[in-house]
Formats: sequence, C-alpha cells, structure tokens
Amino acid sequence: MALDAVGELLGGVLRFVGRMLFELVVELLLYGTGRLLLKPFYRDKEPVDGLCTLVGVLAWAAFAIAAVMAYRYVQPPA
Repeated sequence: MALDAVGELLGGVLRFVGRMLFELVVELLLYGTGRLLLKPFYRDKEPVDGLCTLVGVLAWAAFAIAAVMAYRYVQPPA
C-alpha cells in the first residue's frame, strides 16, 4: 500500500519534471530560435508555429554542424 503511494507520487513528480524539460527544449530552444529567425520576414503577422519549430530545428542542426567543422579545423590531424 505504501509503495503504491510512493510510486504514484514519484510518477507525478517525474511527469512534471519531464513536462518542464520538454517545454524548455521545444518552446524556448526550438520554437524561440525559429521565431527569432523568422520575425524579420513576417513584419505584420506572427509566423506559423510549425514553421518556427522547423526553422529552429534546422538552425540548431546547422549550428551543430558548424561547431563540428570548426572543431575539426582547429584540431590537428592525428
């Protein structure tokens, strides 16, 4: 009985923390980056949410590729 209550409480806490991490990653990093990049092209109206997220994913992928290429450029060959 007591273990069931602890399990439900722990499940609720983990669900809450997971939701917060999801909101942070998707809303702030992906959607926010895409919205920031698309805002100059949509002066009068707000860009579409799906397009903002897609542009954010592509931007972070481009940042990662650029970082890997810069690292490989800086490091001498083995």
